[in-house]
Amino acid sequence: MTPKTVSDLVDGGVRVTRSCQWCTDFGEVDLQRIAREKGPDYPMLDHLPLCTNGDCKGMIRFQAHRGMRADWLMTPEGYAKFQTHSDWLFQTKTIETRRAALKQRRSAPTQIDDRA
Repeated sequence: MTPKTVSDLVDGGVRVTRSCQWCTDFGEVDLQRIAREKGPDYPMLDHLPLCTNGDCKGMIRFQAHRGMRADWLMTPEGYAKFQTHSDWLFQTKTIETRRAALKQRRSAPTQIDDRA
């Protein structure tokens, strides 16, 4: 059974980590703080917030660790939402890279041949 709320995770002695798909920011999650601020019934299953690390556009995933076993706190619907965001992120990065290269080519000084 996958724990669904903060209280389920705390009661089960589960350690939770977070990781960003894009900037790879990684860290421990303070479940006690979340329980105090959001309430013990706050849902962690399929909770996929956007990264708050600078201007990162990635999505945070949470992973439950029980001993040597680790599971993403996502259902198939959560995986689909995450994949949709990943596809969008890849397309956005491709467009931004192409625009930056085009802008650089346009702003480069044109070379005039003075040998004539």
